Amino acid sequence: MDPLRSDDLRQVGPYRLDGRLGAGGMGEVFLGSSPSGRKVAVKVVRAEYAADPGFRKRFAREIEAARKVGGFHTAQVVDADPEAASPWMVTAFVPGPSLRQVVLRQGPLAPSEVRALGRGLAEGLAAIHACGLVHRDLKPGNVIMAPDGPRIIDFGIARASDATALTSAGAVVGTFSFMSPEQVRADATGPASDVFALGCVLAYAALGRGPFDAPTIPAIVHKIVGSPPDMAGLTDPPLRDLVVRCLEKDPARRPSVQEVLTGLAAGPPRRVPRRAFLLGGAAVAATAAVAVPAVLLWPSDAPGAGRNVPKTPVGVPTGVVLPSSEVALFDVAFSPDGRSLWGAGFSSILRWDLATAQVAARKIEDSDKTYRRPMVFSPDAETLATGGDDGAVHLWDVASGRVRKTFTESRSVQALAFGPDGRSLAVSSGNGPKYVQIWDTVTGRAVQMKTDYHAKALAFSPDGGTLAGDRSYSGRFTLWSASDGDGTEISPRNATEVPCLAFSPAGNVVAASTGGYYGYELHDADGGELKTAVKDLGGEVRALAFSPDGDTLVTADKKNIRLWHLPSGRNTATLPGDSDNDQSVAFSPDGQSFATTSGAGTTHLWTFGSA
Repeated sequence: MDPLRSDDLRQVGPYRLDGRLGAGGMGEVFLGSSPSGRKVAVKVVRAEYAADPGFRKRFAREIEAARKVGGFHTAQVVDADPEAASPWMVTAFVPGPSLRQVVLRQGPLAPSEVRALGRGLAEGLAAIHACGLVHRDLKPGNVIMAPDGPRIIDFGIARASDATALTSAGAVVGTFSFMSPEQVRADATGPASDVFALGCVLAYAALGRGPFDAPTIPAIVHKIVGSPPDMAGLTDPPLRDLVVRCLEKDPARRPSVQEVLTGLAAGPPRRVPRRAFLLGGAAVAATAAVAVPAVLLWPSDAPGAGRNVPKTPVGVPTGVVLPSSEVALFDVAFSPDGRSLWGAGFSSILRWDLATAQVAARKIEDSDKTYRRPMVFSPDAETLATGGDDGAVHLWDVASGRVRKTFTESRSVQALAFGPDGRSLAVSSGNGPKYVQIWDTVTGRAVQMKTDYHAKALAFSPDGGTLAGDRSYSGRFTLWSASDGDGTEISPRNATEVPCLAFSPAGNVVAASTGGYYGYELHDADGGELKTAVKDLGGEVRALAFSPDGDTLVTADKKNIRLWHLPSGRNTATLPGDSDNDQSVAFSPDGQSFATTSGAGTTHLWTFGSA
């Protein structure tokens, strides 16, 4: 137990809080005392979720599910208030660490201990299934190793066993390393899904790792769907064979919970010595690619040719819905090492750890006082630049959520873009005198582009020598020299406006969305020559991103996310999009995955499935 922090609550309902037991992205768990002095565990929903009716509904379902099962197999609910300003639930305190804590501290369990653990968990799952529920998030962090046997906790995503997907069509909820293939595919989940998770948990207990572990979430999902479990190190043949049967891809081939109990009956049961919260996610299936006519073709000397970066695979990626505490996000960026993804919203900065699926949120200082838009991350993802209705540009330290620097010369910021050095910041202003400037964020000096209009979209070339900006609703865009502000105006063939711009990795091509014609065009970055034109996509392209190798372009509109293989001119995949004007796309540094988000509040991580 950790001591309370200075900003922690001291009282929840009639329960005094004495210390901290654990925390996750959505809730915190405290050790508390009832009025009579009994020890209890108090789960409190984070303040930012209290205004979300959907989350309150989910929390109320967790309370109902835990009360249904009750008894020996779970930590019994003794009190709750899902309607409180910060909803809370109180359960009997079960002393003991989680299975995850035990394995991290002491290493894998002996086969006899794994058998005893499996018997207790199977008995608990049988009780859960007898109530018509499926737990759907069994994992080492949700198993408390009490002195009298394991307890299954956290019914946050439990569901009636005959129900279909918890969230919207094409999405599921669970913890990645312990999700069943049917959860990954967004199919209906029944008791067999819990059996698969049980197999993962027993493998973790026996090996000290999961049977589908991989460095990233997409790789984990790929293994769960298409690879056999890695059981190297589990030397007890009967136990290994039973666990492998639990991990069958086809739910119909897995044993029932009763069969698992029977299979674990050999050997005397032994007592074996968490309460920690990992955030879940959701996997979504991509739709098949559709053919869209392309006019002209990608040149043979395509950007990226010969560059020392991995090739982005051609095909339909698998998508995962990342947990988020923001209703709307307006920019996403990968860390340079590809291990983290950052998201920026009105009130906070989010960081997803792509190896564990955990998300952490850092509230932006004074976020309730100002409407902050636009937003853009620096190339190293250490700084976030925002505009706002206070007529200033703020530079935020991503790690702390605090302001590093404020520029007050600007009014009504329309667009922002960082240069590749992370020091140059392009700013477009549209209130009073309309202008576009490039600021040196260290010295505060600025170069003004030669223009008398504002831009709604800005993008730097990879070398930082050129800035592209649209000519405010004219259907044209300008390529400026970043050093002296001289510009060359480009007129797309089919455009009434240019909502977004992007340079290819080699810098010799600029992509421009073509508003009004629902498409995009590729132009030579030197003279503006048209290379490719695509239109009539059914939605206005609001975000563009090139893969690091330069051969793939991702476009996002209000209906679809599309992948384009530029050397062949083919649309290779069409994925479900979000119905919102604000879209953002970012590729991982290795080009094997990309992220999309929107003002609709859903963030996807898409992977091409490399193992």
